Amino acid sequence: MWWKDLDFSSKLPFFRDRVVETYLWIAVACFEPQYSYARIIQAKLLAITTVIDDMCDAYVTPAELELFIEAIERCDNGSIDRLPKYMKSCYQAIFDVYKEIEEKENTERFFCVHYAKEAI
Repeated sequence: MWWKDLDFSSKLPFFRDRVVETYLWIAVACFEPQYSYARIIQAKLLAITTVIDDMCDAYVTPAELELFIEAIERCDNGSIDRLPKYMKSCYQAIFDVYKEIEEKENTERFFCVHYAKEAI
C-alpha cells in the first residue's frame, strides 16, 4: 500500500494518521465508478496535505517552513538537499504523487499537472 510504504509513522511521529478519513471524504464527493482514479489521486494529495498541516502546526520553525515553501515552488528534486531530514520524506511524497499523475495522464491533458503545480 502506498501509505504504508511512505512510513510516515516512524519518520514523523507527531502527525495524525488520517488516510482512511481522507479517502472517505473524497469518496463522498466523487463516488461514481468512472472517478476511481480521481479518488485515488485526491486522497493521496489530501493525506499529504494533512501531514504538511500537522508538520507546520507542531514542529516546523519559520526558517524551515521558508525552505519547504521554496522547495515546493521550485518543484524539482534538487531542492530536497536543503530541507531538514524530517521534511525530506514529505517533500519526496509530494514530488512522487505529481510525477505519478504526470505519467498516467494522457497526452490530451498534459497541461493539467502544470496548472496543479502552479497552484501550489
